[in-house]
Amino acid sequence: MFFSNQNISNITFKVGIYIRLSRDDGDKLESESVSNQRNILQRYIKENNLIFIDEYIDDGVSGTTFERKNFQRMINDIETQRINMVITKDLSRLGRDYIKTGYYIENYFLEKRVRYVSILDGIDTFIDSTNNDVTPFKAIINDMYAKDISKKIKGVFKEKELNGEYLGTIAPYGYKKSSTQKNKLEIDTNVAYNVKRIFELYSEGNGFQRIATIFDKEKIKPPSQYLNMKHQRETWNPKSIRSILVNEAYIGNTVQNKCVSVSYKVKKKIKKEEEEHIRVENTHEAIISKELFSKVQEIIKGKKSMSATKHDFLFKGLMFCHNCGRQSRVCYRGKKEKIGYIDCSLARGKDRKCKTCNYNYNKFEEKTLNAIRNICQIYCDKNALKIIYEKYQNNYENLIEKEEYNLKNVEKQVEEISKKIDKMYFDNLDGIISNDDYFRYSRGFIEERDRLKKEQKSIESKIKLINEKQKGAKRNEDIENIINEFLKFEKPSRKILYELIDRVELDENKNIYLYFNFSELNLVNTSINT
Repeated sequence: MFFSNQNISNITFKVGIYIRLSRDDGDKLESESVSNQRNILQRYIKENNLIFIDEYIDDGVSGTTFERKNFQRMINDIETQRINMVITKDLSRLGRDYIKTGYYIENYFLEKRVRYVSILDGIDTFIDSTNNDVTPFKAIINDMYAKDISKKIKGVFKEKELNGEYLGTIAPYGYKKSSTQKNKLEIDTNVAYNVKRIFELYSEGNGFQRIATIFDKEKIKPPSQYLNMKHQRETWNPKSIRSILVNEAYIGNTVQNKCVSVSYKVKKKIKKEEEEHIRVENTHEAIISKELFSKVQEIIKGKKSMSATKHDFLFKGLMFCHNCGRQSRVCYRGKKEKIGYIDCSLARGKDRKCKTCNYNYNKFEEKTLNAIRNICQIYCDKNALKIIYEKYQNNYENLIEKEEYNLKNVEKQVEEISKKIDKMYFDNLDGIISNDDYFRYSRGFIEERDRLKKEQKSIESKIKLINEKQKGAKRNEDIENIINEFLKFEKPSRKILYELIDRVELDENKNIYLYFNFSELNLVNTSINT
């Protein structure tokens, strides 16, 4: 493990002193400062008549990683035989990962005939000493210290996130970090207007690529260029447009804890489930209204192919196959006059997984618009409206009643499983069942209980959503304004159409099924027999 019985007086030691200061593991004390470490190491060199060659300082780098710039420079100098001795103030300065620290002390330095000294620990690999024997244990203690500090730091960060403090290194485009309040966002008035335009353009039917093209033509700097990032783009990226459109920061919410490090040693990040994200509402001033944001999310969710194409049409992004639920496409045929036909993408090729409809798009558009007008006119009839509204309220009440019944059933199952687990635990303590049987049986019950708890959360979310829709849905005046706007035009704009329609489905018999954004309208009529 260590060099022993070495005739040290016959070896010329060329020393490299290694100094590390970490802001991550709490080494902020003056005793751990760079100057303090340097003084101790230089005094040791002088007292032992050693030859000083160079110093290697990594300031602000965690000891859990060995990919440190100056540590690697020191290793390179060992490889080129520039130095043959390394000195640190203590073992933790070399590193806090006990596996890699052990590798360098017990393998690497040994193979390279390099003497390692940790002054305060009394470790010297060229001297046979009991201090050397406890090196592995000290390395483990240093590792445990790093792990403990990591947990404490994560705890502090989580508390800040729960308080709605913004901990990101860069503020979202359209915002900047407040100069007066720590971890607070404030609107960047220079570019906030661009964010508003992105939302408005998308809500009017423009896709990610089209918006990017518009901004490039107007020579608006993309976010990476405006924020002067290391890797800058000259043009707007459609992915950047999308990331802005789905970011809740623009309605005043702070959403964090989206990913987590694999471990305190490995910095690689893995994404967390959405339910694990920490979401705090109204933490800063909003740029976008919640109504516009909600509308955009609905379009993104159900109308994914919104990017610019050669042919454009009014119902683009709204048409779906009634059989498989997949978004329908329009294929253009004809040599001289191109005619569009609606088709399901799964109904083509050798392995047809869905039935085709091949419906002329122009006829579809005309028939569907007429049907929407008829439904809107029925809705505007005040007597019909009263009946529809009553049905609408009953519909929501029935949905809530159904979900509350399901919730009680799931809660009952969770309670019963918990009782079984408790009983098995006490049976195990009393020696009625063995440890192996306890762990084997309880594991299955715990997994089932976890599954039910997820189902419970899902049902609770559904009930909350239904209540919100019931209370916050647009009523008489709002719906009538949109309908009146729609009825003004022979061919309405895509923006108005999106206000009214959630989706239109078409089956193989060319039947059209209309789904509105308002349940009241869905109760009037939901299908058109062609």
